[in-house]
Amino acid sequence: MSWGYWGIVAGLLALLTVFFFCMDLFYRHEKTTTPGERIPDGPEETARVADSKHAA
Repeated sequence: MSWGYWGIVAGLLALLTVFFFCMDLFYRHEKTTTPGERIPDGPEETARVADSKHAA
């Protein structure tokens, strides 16, 4: 393979690395909660939380 192909491969690997790093940061931020917030336990609790939200 010539140097041009290795450059493309290295660029794609860099893009994938940045993508997975960003997804890890976003997912980690989504899983954390504030100290007073309670995480719903089961499907019933999740449905009740979802039903309590109404559009303005």
